[in-house]
Amino acid sequence: MLARIPWVQENGNTTLQAPAAQLPIHKDGNALLDALHDDPHLGAFLRIPGKDNGFDIEGLAVVGQRVFLGLRGPVLRGWAVILELAVEADNDAPSTLQLVKIGKGKRPYRKHFLPLNGLGVRDLCVQGNDLLILAGPTMSIDGPVRVYRWLGGANPNADSLVTTEASQIVTEIPHGHGDDHAEGMCLWQQADGQDALLIVYDNAAQARKRGKDGVLADLFLITSG
Repeated sequence: MLARIPWVQENGNTTLQAPAAQLPIHKDGNALLDALHDDPHLGAFLRIPGKDNGFDIEGLAVVGQRVFLGLRGPVLRGWAVILELAVEADNDAPSTLQLVKIGKGKRPYRKHFLPLNGLGVRDLCVQGNDLLILAGPTMSIDGPVRVYRWLGGANPNADSLVTTEASQIVTEIPHGHGDDHAEGMCLWQQADGQDALLIVYDNAAQARKRGKDGVLADLFLITSG
C-alpha cells in the first residue's frame, strides 16, 4: 500500500487534514504493481519471494510531489534499483491517489539503476540535493552494510544509469552475526550543527537492549555532500 496522510502545521500545532488518500488496491495488488507487471526489468520478479531477490520495497523518501522507493530486491547483475513516482489526488475521488506519467513512453514511474556492489536498498533519506542510501544484502544474511550518497539523486529528470562517481560510499555500517541488521536511518543534527545519520537495527543484539523496552541506536557523523 502507498498512502498519503496530510498534516498541516499552524501556530506550532500539527493537525490531520482529511481526507487521507492511497493508490487503488485490489485482492492481487495495487496500481503500482499493475504498472510494473510488464516491465522488462522488474515484471518477472513480482512473482518471486522478496527475500529470494524478488520484488521487495524497503526504502522510501519524499521530495515534494515525488516519491522514491528503494528496492531491496531485485538486484540485477549487481545493480540496485530505485523507483521514482509522482502522485496526485483523483479529482473525482479525493481519497484516491493516481500515478502521474513521468517515465519514458508515458510510464507512471522512472527507474534508476545504481552500482551498489551487489547490495540492495534498505532505506533512503534526502540530504540537500542528494539521496542517501542504506544498502545491505538482498537475502537474509549479515552483511556487508554501507551508506551511499547518490549525488543529485533527489532531483533526477529522467531514468538513469548512475555512475560509480555519482554513487559514493559515505560510511561502512558494522553488523553482527545473526543480529544487528541495519534497517532504518534518518538525518540527525548534532548540537554543534554537524549532520549525522541515526541508524536503527532489526534483531538488535542483546548488548543494545536497555530495560524492558529500550534499545540503543547508532550515530554516524557525515558531511553535507
